Amino acid sequence: MNFASEMAKLKKGEIAPVYLVLGTEDYLGGIARDTIIRSVLKEDEIDLNYGAYDMEETPLGTALDDAESIPFFGDRRLVIIDRPLFLTGDKSKSKLEHDIKWFENYLNQPSETTTLVVFAPYEKLDERKKITKLLKKKAVVIETRAMAEKEMRQYLKKTIENEGFTISPEAFELFIQLTDAKLSVAMSELPKLILFGQETKFITKEAVNELVAKSLEQNIFALNEYVLKKETGLALELYQDLLLQKEDPIKINAIMTTQFRLLLQIKILEKKGYQQGDIAKTLKVHPFRVKLGIQQMRKFDEQTLIEAYNGLIEAEYRLKTGQGDREMQFELFVLRFAGRR
Repeated sequence: MNFASEMAKLKKGEIAPVYLVLGTEDYLGGIARDTIIRSVLKEDEIDLNYGAYDMEETPLGTALDDAESIPFFGDRRLVIIDRPLFLTGDKSKSKLEHDIKWFENYLNQPSETTTLVVFAPYEKLDERKKITKLLKKKAVVIETRAMAEKEMRQYLKKTIENEGFTISPEAFELFIQLTDAKLSVAMSELPKLILFGQETKFITKEAVNELVAKSLEQNIFALNEYVLKKETGLALELYQDLLLQKEDPIKINAIMTTQFRLLLQIKILEKKGYQQGDIAKTLKVHPFRVKLGIQQMRKFDEQTLIEAYNGLIEAEYRLKTGQGDREMQFELFVLRFAGRR
């Protein structure tokens, strides 16, 4: 990843006429945007020489017209193009028409007094398109792709160290799990832990468990664990908590079913000799989800997973056909499953 080196160049004042910021990692994208703005423009120039245009709402020509304008009481203009879906293979719901020819002409002869930045929050662009090839050729490409788990762990540990904090191994593993090994999520949750631990400069597992927000999927991951272990009381208690949070029983059941299906698929593929990376590619699932799934499914035999999955399918049928109390269907499933030998 060239992210760090390009940020360093910007801070040194080495400014290119055109940039392409490509990738889905929101946190890195935010850093890139802030660094570019502060490097290209002085604070008192921002109001006069900065423009940002969303291609889902504004024609491309409007941004290009701004890019070709002369700076107003400053040395440079900064023009940002957001969400250029026309660079991908996807179709936009917007009916706007974008002047691609004008864009091609601009890239071949960019304004000497403008920095044009294209923020493409996508995993990839359509390399078959002429405009995509030209943009990648003419622009400095800054990658903001989602980090692999190893990279994310290293970045997070370094960040915690730079704050003057330490974190217990157990707390760190829980933090990675609760944030789904996603840097953007982790960096949005970390300030709470830093603020909480100001006196000790130490992050505990208890603090992570208490302060880091849990998604519905993560709560249901824990719910699945309780069900499989036949810890009926804990399963029903967590289910009731989700209902109090206004979660829909059908949605809870659907996510549980999806997670059990994934566990079974992982079990079957692992038996066939597939490794973690191959499983993720085959199932088109994030590698961290597969890693957690492997850890969970290895605790239980295939028959147990099948029984639980079938029980959830039956519960889903009763929920969708209006048989009995909606909120009681999961509880009945748990009790029936727990009673099986």
